[in-house]
This record gives sequence, structure tokens and C-alpha cells, in this order.
Amino acid sequence: MVAAAAWADVDDLVAAGLIPCVVQDVNGTRGTPDNTTDAITGVTTEPTAVDITGYRAGEDYTWHWSGGTLFIDWSPAGAEPTARTLYAVTVSVCVDVPVPRIAGVEKHTVGTSGVRTGSNTTVADGYSAVPVQDVDLATGGGVGLEGQSRWVLPIAQTNTGWDTELVITNVAKQTTAVSATFYAAGGQGVAGESVALLSGVALGPGESIAVDLREDANFPEGAVGSVWVDASRAVVAVAFRHKPATAMMLTTVAQPRTDDAAASPTLKFGPLVFRAYNGWNTGINIANLSSTTNRVTVTYYTYAGTVVATEAVTIPPQGMEYVYTPASGNVGLAAHQITAVRIAGQYPLAAAIDAVKYLGGPGQGHAMSYAAGRALAGGQVVSADSAHVVRTLPVSGRMLYQALLGLPLVQTGNPTTGLGDTSGINLYNPDLGNPVTVWVQFLDSAGVPVAPTADATDAEQPLSFPLPAGAGATVYTLDYHELPAGFVGSAVVGVEGNGALVGVSNNVNYAVGGDGSGAFNLAVVPQATPRFVGIPITIAGDELFEPVTDAQGNPNEFTARVTVHDLFGDPLPGIPAYLTVLSGPNQGETDVATTGADGTAELSYDSNGVIGEDEVLIWVDVDGDGVKGSFEIVGFFKHWEVGLGRALDARVDDDTPLVGTQLTVRARVTDGSGAANAVQGVAIRCTVEGVNGTATVTDGAQTGTDGRATCSYTGANVGGDTITVWADLDGEGDQDAGEPSTTVDVTWTAVDMTVQG
Repeated sequence: MVAAAAWADVDDLVAAGLIPCVVQDVNGTRGTPDNTTDAITGVTTEPTAVDITGYRAGEDYTWHWSGGTLFIDWSPAGAEPTARTLYAVTVSVCVDVPVPRIAGVEKHTVGTSGVRTGSNTTVADGYSAVPVQDVDLATGGGVGLEGQSRWVLPIAQTNTGWDTELVITNVAKQTTAVSATFYAAGGQGVAGESVALLSGVALGPGESIAVDLREDANFPEGAVGSVWVDASRAVVAVAFRHKPATAMMLTTVAQPRTDDAAASPTLKFGPLVFRAYNGWNTGINIANLSSTTNRVTVTYYTYAGTVVATEAVTIPPQGMEYVYTPASGNVGLAAHQITAVRIAGQYPLAAAIDAVKYLGGPGQGHAMSYAAGRALAGGQVVSADSAHVVRTLPVSGRMLYQALLGLPLVQTGNPTTGLGDTSGINLYNPDLGNPVTVWVQFLDSAGVPVAPTADATDAEQPLSFPLPAGAGATVYTLDYHELPAGFVGSAVVGVEGNGALVGVSNNVNYAVGGDGSGAFNLAVVPQATPRFVGIPITIAGDELFEPVTDAQGNPNEFTARVTVHDLFGDPLPGIPAYLTVLSGPNQGETDVATTGADGTAELSYDSNGVIGEDEVLIWVDVDGDGVKGSFEIVGFFKHWEVGLGRALDARVDDDTPLVGTQLTVRARVTDGSGAANAVQGVAIRCTVEGVNGTATVTDGAQTGTDGRATCSYTGANVGGDTITVWADLDGEGDQDAGEPSTTVDVTWTAVDMTVQG
């Protein structure tokens, strides 16, 4: 069985404000006859949701989009506008629609049906559903491979009375070729003896094949090892192990096989391990996924975080080894007996953890198995009603978890007898340096919170407790008498803090005739909630005090980088952002942008060269409603100063002065902007070439607040002079490259002595 999830109606999520969207308002014209389709052009991006004022999607109309045209189909039996009338359409484009997250378990029984078991049930067991992420990981291939599906079952056996049946299912849409190879434990892995269980068997879409090691592959008593599965397309696999003599059953799900350490960690964890606990035996079966010999260290921790034992095994490539901890007797509870385990390799590995109980007393003849898992890093936890959440869920009282473990099946038995299907949720914080806070929420099959994790209004009121670094805990449903006997529901476990969490649930009923226990991994569900927007919006701009020009005299540009995050601090893409200069020298300047994958948009405008203070408003329409909410706007002041460019202008009052008089050259230094802002404190110098080239020049005066200064000399000879005027920016007295200059031409004239009479 393959289960997939999709939102029943994304429009509902948009209407509830759970998804930030860009909104476009358009008009449609109802055509004729009734129950036909209208086309609205100019809708350039495929919508996420379409809302028509006064009409109901799905009941009055449906819609689809193609090539820039939105088609409104009025064929449903509901109402529609009158022919040839306009109707308002709101088109929402939401680029960050959260993917629905689901988790699943399979519980199988012999003698009865359904998840509830009893004395008429012979055997019960189960396993966690394979997440699509593992299917994708399994197709990562190896060196030189191109998308093959590769899996490993860490243990298959025919020893000590057990038998194993493998089931492989094609979950692709095309026929696939499947091979399966058995490698014996304690051998040399890929270099040792092996048995081809399947070789190139064709499976059609959805088809399964089963191989019984004893009956189909003729395995003798005493074999134990791992099975490696290869397929040309996506498959999944499981191993059912059965011991008829004690009516025990274990179920092991294949794990994706890759030796890429970035995708397949070298570190796995088991939250529930029995060490000489009340007759339970534990076996940890480890497969080396690497092409290199793998040294694996197994460390056991008490629930208080204390190390109680350490073992190590060396496993060749494609080899398998197991660490077995037998029970020493049927005893009561004692220290160090229920532990967690840390399985650390030098290279990637897969591991299955088995627990069996042969000895007498409660739970005799029970067995369960689960895959050692990854840990989920902690995050934040907030209430949907908290003040810093922009939009709240339609139903108040929800808790939102950035990091979440999901358990699809939670049961509780009869607290008086101790019998009936009962869940124990075993949790372990494998981060040896940081604690976490754990939040446990029970829900019924309709998703309604239940006591003891709900208040009288049905609002969530989760159990919450700290879990120190390296520590573990068990949440046992029979300890909570508010849960009704026979309860069947689910649980979510929020993880808050800098530590991590991994979990597994053992589901047990001692009333079952034979083996009535199974184990289910808690599904890792990071960022499972809708993308609520968090505040404040952050803005990182250029310097708020900035010259109007650069050194070349070009207008400087101001850029504000707007970043929008959800309430957990993750970036939100696709959010429109707007900039407007409300007042100041650049009043009326605007810009618009949309946040990218990093949640950031850049908004800019150029200075027009005028010195002064701009009042700038930035609006980020996080909820897509087109209204400037108080939480969506940020205002600030941008100060423009004298530019870095330098320009020089010079003139004389008279360009035909009389010989023997003093000529004054008037210069002005500006910043090169269109506003020609004055530059103060620049020395003005002049050199003369021409008939008065040897004249003494008075210069070096610095410009005042108006950017003006003068130089002067007296002409002694009739004729022309060219005066070079330059701004000595560094004050060294020599004209350097980049120091602005200009020239002024004058013609000296003699005094007219002619006497008229």
C-alpha cells in the first residue's frame, strides 16, 4: 500500500491566513449559456487559490489555469452570475505552500482484525511506514550508478528455530528488475560467501514477490546474515521473522543503502534497549553500508544519561555483525536495565534492534524489532495564540512545533487489569551537550486533543518535561487514567531546545495468546506546521548617513535588504515588499521586489543629489491582503550628505583687464551631483601661462561653506594669459591625477593715453 497526502482545498489554507500569498484582483465576465466556462486573460502566474466574491469554489464553480489564462467553469450545480455581468475574482499565488506531512504504521494480527487485539489474537506485530524520503535516498545510487533502488535488511535468519520471509514490492509506475543477495554474518561481506535469492526478477507496478528462506531458498538451520536488495526502479522491502515454537514474530523494514555519509549518517540511535530486564534479550544487528571496513562502537546509556556498557565490532564491506545481550534471569526492575543505545560507525551503517522474551512471567513469548534511527534536532515551540504570530489557526489553542516526532498509533489498555493494547513511548536525547524540552500531545482519530493533554475547551495542553543531555524517558499510557480504556489515537512529540530527540513506541497486549508486542519508530517531521509569519521583519540597509554621489560623481544608490521569516526563523520566499520615500529630497521615489528563497528582497532608489533627510517606509505584505498592517511596516530616516565626487568651476569678473591691475579668479568646488552641493575646505591653486607667466600668484585659499575661494595676480604685460585653476584636494601643492581643474583665458590691455581735443 502506498499512501500520499494532499491538501483537500488549498483555498481554505489561504482564507485562514496560514499561507502568505501575492494577491491579484481581476474581473470576469459571465458568458452564455449557463454552466459554461469563462476565460480571464492576463493572469501570468498559475494561481494557488481562486476566490470569487459571493460564490463557493467546488460547489458553484471550479477553475484551472493554462498559459496565462484563468478558466472559470460554472458547470457545477450551484449558483452563478447573470449572463454578461462582471464578477470580482481574487487570484492568490502562494509560492510557499507547506507540504502535508503524514506518518504511518502497519499493525498485523493473526486470529483477529483491526488494531485492537485480545485473547482470540494468536500473534500481533507491526512496523513503521517507509517515508518517501527513504525511497528517494535509496535511489541515490553508488559510485558509477544512476538511480538504482538499493536497500539492506540488516538481519535475516534461520537459526535457533526462526524462519524469515522477504517481501519486495515495486512502488514505481514501470516494471522493474529486482535482485536480492544474502550475506552471512561473521563472513567477509562482499568478499565472502553469498546466496542469490533473486536475480533480475521482473515486477510490474505495485507487484510484490515473497521469498521464504527455508521453503523457497532451501536455507538450512543456523543461517544468519543480511540481505541486500537492488532494483532498476523504486522498490521497498520488509523481512518477516517467525518462530513457530514460541509463536513469536519480528518485522524488520529495509533501510536505504548508500555510503554517502552526508545522506546516510554514521550515527544511529535506539531509544529502547533491554539489558537483563525481566527476561528480555536484545540483539543489535548492524550492516556496514560502506565500501570500507567499518569500526562500530555500541554504547549503552541509562535513562539518566550514564554510560553502563560499551562494545565494538569491526564489519567488512557489505558485512553484518550483531551485538547480543541475553537476559540473566526473570527478575524485577533494577538499575541500568532499560537503556538507550548509541551506534557510532566510522562510515555509514544500518541497524535493526530486536528484543525477545523467552522466560516466564508477564510478557513471556514476546518479540519486537525496530530500525535504529536518526535524531531530530530541536527547535522552537510556540502557541498559535501567542502575540508574535501574525496569523492564528482557525481553532485556537494549537501548539506549533518547529521540530516534531509523529506517532500514528497510540493505544491504552485497562488500567485495572493491565491488559489490553498499551503503548509506551520511549524517548532519548542523544545530544551529549544540550538538553531539550519534550512536549507530548495525544489526539483522537479526528485530530481532537484528548485528556490529559487537553483542557475543557479542547485546546491543546501537552505534557511537558525536560530531558537532559544523554537522558531518556518513557511515556506509558496506562499511567494516564484520563485516557479512556481502549483508547486508539495518535501522538505528536514536539522537541524544543538545542538538543535532539529520537523515539520508538512499543505496543503490547499480554492478553494475546502468543506474541502480542510490536515496535514503531516515531516519524521525524521537521517543520511540519504551516508557515506562520514571525515579527519583527528585519531590514539591513546601506549606511543611513551616505554621500549623494560616489567618487566619480555618479548618484549613490540606497539599498534596503528586507528579510521575512516564519515564526521559527526560517526564510519565507514569495512575499511582496514595497519601498516609498514619504518626504525629503527624494520624495515620491518607490521600488517593489519579492523575497527569494532566502526570504530576502532588495529595495533601492538613487539619490537625486540634494542633501537632506528622506523619510522611508517599507511595507512587506506578509499576509497578502493588500493592507498595510502595523506588523508589516517599518519606517526609518535616510540622511544624504555631500557627495564624494569633486567638480570645479572658475571665472573672472573681467576677461580684458588693464595692465597693472590685480585680477581675481573666483573658483567654486562642488560634489559633482545634479544639485551641485558646495564642498568646504579645499585649497584652490592657479598657474599662469602667457605674457605674464612669471607673475607672482596669490593662491592656496580654502573654500568656505559656500564652496568658494579665490586666487589672484597682477598683469604687467599686454597680451593673453591662460590661467589653470585646480583643486588641491590633498593639500600637497602639486596637481595630481584626479584633482579637478579648469582654465580661464584673459587678455591684458594697456591704458588708453590718447588726448582728444
